[in-house]
Amino acid sequence: MLKNNLFIFILIIFVIVIIIPIVISENLFFFSGPKDKDAMMINVYNHKTDEVVSMELTEYLTGVVAAEMPAFFRKEALKAQAVAARSYTLKKLPQFGGNGTSLHSEADISTDFRYDQAWISRNEMKEKWGFLPYFYFWLRISEAVNETKNEVLIYDGELIDAVYHSNSGGSTEYSENIWNKEIPYLISVESPYDREREKNFRHIIKFDISEMNNRLKIDIDQTDIEKIKAEHDSENINLEEKTNQLLKIEKFASGRIEEINIKNENFSGEEIRNKLKLPSTKANIYLKDDNFVFEVYGFGHGVGLSQDGANGFAGNNYDYEKILKHYYHGVELIDYREL
Repeated sequence: MLKNNLFIFILIIFVIVIIIPIVISENLFFFSGPKDKDAMMINVYNHKTDEVVSMELTEYLTGVVAAEMPAFFRKEALKAQAVAARSYTLKKLPQFGGNGTSLHSEADISTDFRYDQAWISRNEMKEKWGFLPYFYFWLRISEAVNETKNEVLIYDGELIDAVYHSNSGGSTEYSENIWNKEIPYLISVESPYDREREKNFRHIIKFDISEMNNRLKIDIDQTDIEKIKAEHDSENINLEEKTNQLLKIEKFASGRIEEINIKNENFSGEEIRNKLKLPSTKANIYLKDDNFVFEVYGFGHGVGLSQDGANGFAGNNYDYEKILKHYYHGVELIDYREL
């Protein structure tokens, strides 16, 4: 009986202290429309429902942070993500010189991460996290968005293209090495805390001869493999250590693949990543048991903010501004209304 009473007491306290305030806060946010007369409204193309929805920028950003970054990340990392997402969004808007989204002529931005930023609705948040965790995570993310209200990143007086990715594998990349466009604030920097999130930091992916041929449309055969094995006294052959007739690889200083020549066919690092569906282009390549083994580091294109790295910095006394200025070189943090 005592245990039951204690449980009921704790449950009541939880509802009064946590659930009720959040529900009230959520309902006020959801039903009252824009919080102030100056609230910015944007047109968002929801690619899942194929409709354009007008929504307050704050509501949109809450959905972006919820979709793009783990909700359990430290607050300063969530705030850094909120500022990056806001900067990225505003740069898309026509009033700031942007061209909107390429997916719909009447929208400013889309919810398709392949073209813009991922976004999820409140119902999708509940499905993703569960009903009770939703209230806690929604509050954390909403606070991150509101505590950085109106803040954006600029370089040389203009909004930056605040790109980001999950994990850089230890160091980010120069924009020109990925997209053939030099952007002064998107340079390579160390990201030492990436390794703390092992599931995104290191991956071992294997392909047999048939898979390599099918995905890359090449014609490696067993004879090619036997020639390489004959030149090495090892069961795990690093294909980058010695020049061979099958594979030649060029890398950037960060360790990301610049170009690979396989069986006289050239592929850029991004082509290899896309065709083989690798987490990133930062990879070492081995031959083991007649399989091609890719030891891949990081997750994503590697340019700009590393989300896992940001969370690590947040755990080492970096605030969101310091995190952002580490990953985006030479930027300033301002209120977008000053632009």
